[in-house]
Amino acid sequence: MFRRRFGISREAAVFFFLALFLFTVIRIFILLDRSIRPSAQAIANMKANALATEAIQESILKNVGELSYEDFIFLTRDNNGRIVLAQVNNRKINTFVAETTLAVKNSLLALNETKIGIPLGEILGSYTFAALGPKIPVTITQIGFVETAVADRFEEAGINQVRHKIYLEVTTKVQVAIPFTSDVMEVTATVPLVDAIYPGEIPDTVINLEFPRTESRP
Repeated sequence: MFRRRFGISREAAVFFFLALFLFTVIRIFILLDRSIRPSAQAIANMKANALATEAIQESILKNVGELSYEDFIFLTRDNNGRIVLAQVNNRKINTFVAETTLAVKNSLLALNETKIGIPLGEILGSYTFAALGPKIPVTITQIGFVETAVADRFEEAGINQVRHKIYLEVTTKVQVAIPFTSDVMEVTATVPLVDAIYPGEIPDTVINLEFPRTESRP
């Protein structure tokens, strides 16, 4: 009786090992992707937020220039020099806010051409090799509206004195994209513009000031 021998051809063996190798590589890639992607997106969001906030702040500060408190607020004083009436200079504020909103919009659009990369070592959380490894490309795109609002705040500035601060608040959204995924995040920046100190009692017209809001379409 003859025993039948079964053999595997060389081509079949090579094909089997290549398929096994490819399957292993794909599995490792999937596992790495699932573990790295959330960290990469979080770091990308953080860097994008910092860049967008910086762009907003620089745009606002360039437009502030030599503006003073009384450019924004009309003040009426009595014979003793005490402030008895305060009114918002809507025309001046509307002009300033419109110009600043456009400047902010242009600065954010310039970020679309900014290319940043995150080293793989930083994504893996290595302090020693944070700057090493291939860089994961990050793309930042401003989307949606740029909403600009003037806000104010009162703070104590000494005995029987109150400081009135006027701020500009800018809110927008940016899309942060890394390979194979992206995220949309809201960016908000608050920048102080001008301030004034009120001695004694503050007039109700100062406390109840109403400032305009501006919205820029995409």
